[in-house]
Amino acid sequence: MDDHSVTLCIIDDIKSVVEGLTCMNWAEHGIRVAGTAANGEDGLDLIAELRPDLVITDIRMPRMDGLAMLRAVLEHHRDCKIILVSGYADFEYAQQAVQLGAFDFVVKPFTEEEIMKAVLRAKAEIMEQRSRLDTLREMESKLRESLPVLRQEYFALLVSHRTSWEQAKARWEFLGIDLNPKGFVVMLLEIDHFQERAAELSIREVELIRFSLLNITQETIAGHTRCAVFRAKHNRYLAVMNDCGPASAVEIAERCCKNIERYTKFTVSAGVGGRVEETSELPDSYRQAHRALAHHLFTGGNAAIMYDDVHQNGSQEPLALEYKDELLLALRSGNVSRTGAILSAISETLQSLSSGHNPDYLLVLYEELAASAIRTFYELVPYGEIQPLIQRFRAVQGTAGLPLATLQRMLLDLCTEGAALVRRSSLSEGQKVIYEAIEYIKSRLSEDITVGECAAHVHLSTSYFSSLFKKVNGVTVTQYITAERIHRAKLLLVEGAQVQEVAFAVGYEERRYFSEMFKKITGQTPSEFRAGYHPDRQEEPYH
Repeated sequence: MDDHSVTLCIIDDIKSVVEGLTCMNWAEHGIRVAGTAANGEDGLDLIAELRPDLVITDIRMPRMDGLAMLRAVLEHHRDCKIILVSGYADFEYAQQAVQLGAFDFVVKPFTEEEIMKAVLRAKAEIMEQRSRLDTLREMESKLRESLPVLRQEYFALLVSHRTSWEQAKARWEFLGIDLNPKGFVVMLLEIDHFQERAAELSIREVELIRFSLLNITQETIAGHTRCAVFRAKHNRYLAVMNDCGPASAVEIAERCCKNIERYTKFTVSAGVGGRVEETSELPDSYRQAHRALAHHLFTGGNAAIMYDDVHQNGSQEPLALEYKDELLLALRSGNVSRTGAILSAISETLQSLSSGHNPDYLLVLYEELAASAIRTFYELVPYGEIQPLIQRFRAVQGTAGLPLATLQRMLLDLCTEGAALVRRSSLSEGQKVIYEAIEYIKSRLSEDITVGECAAHVHLSTSYFSSLFKKVNGVTVTQYITAERIHRAKLLLVEGAQVQEVAFAVGYEERRYFSEMFKKITGQTPSEFRAGYHPDRQEEPYH
């Protein structure tokens, strides 16, 4: 049936009325006469068979009058519009019929214009109802299509904000989430090295890969327990599972890793949170899964890590990057081999300590080293020469889930190539000599070092070295040595070292002289400075 066509049935016991109504030019108005009947009973059967949009019927007919038929029709076909035809004597009767649900009534004798006017008004309402119904169906269709996205958005909310079951229940049921509302484990999976490996693929190929990995993950988990699996940010997938039965959550995660490796060219790393009972605790399991996933910094990927298996310590024991200043000096002097040696030493230190450290903490350390190196390069190398190197580094730096070895290699490439650019750029021979002398000074701060010794180390006369040093650094050699000693002393005092120990560590044999020099530069005695960070410690007596 045409969406703009309306079907009509005519029911009247007077044959001439039926014929007259049938012969009207309905087609011109998009109306088709579907059938006619001569009494109420036959009319009721006709309506049940044809289900017309509109019925014109006499109010008085044999076997069943129009009012009884009206009641029967509206009981089963409420959308059918009924126009009653009545005589003047039945006027109040017809009004009662309208109150019962008839669309309208027309009083005999009527003209074609009168009946057509009533029918067209009925058609307009029929078309409006159809339009509303079409809109509703379209909205329902769009809702069905968008349900996966709505579920994904809802779970992103549930794992981020504490939501009680009373708060979650209505939307949970509306979205048709097929999970038990009790007993959950959250799992995060991340595609290993995806940004690098997908760089040459088309958007369509990338989407197919992501869709394939989502399906494999979903089917693998569904083989053990109910689950909801969604794509998340940064090439990740979020899975919320119910109690896992015989298989543990980490075993299921490992099977996801194996199946993805088996059926695709990719691998994933998985982090599994602990079990929680309520929807309000989902953020706890999610946070644990995120923490467990972060520990793939120490692996090559293609494995699952359970939060309970991650070494949990209290506060993060600091890693002193004593090599940082040496690294920056090597960069400033353009010393490529020295740069590589220092970074190797840093890598060995971090590798030996990494198992007991928070991966986020190590990431920040590498970000700090990279930021300091980049700032140095901007100061010493023309922008056009250094920017391509920095852009290449940053393009990969933002990739989530990089293992520690990759971060170390990236930083090594950045620093050694940058140091080479520094050497080839505008760094003068005088600057290189002074930076070499500064390295020597920093390595001897605990000793009684003289200007002459510094000059001899770089094979210059004392007077020329002193003049060149001040020209490059803006301060004398003695002022620089003192400033570096006080800077190192501050670090030691903040760490809680005794004043006497600090004095020896920075090259002062007498505590009194050290204290006088410290106060002259900082405005505080060493004990006062340390008390600002450790107010609970008592003033040390002089010995």
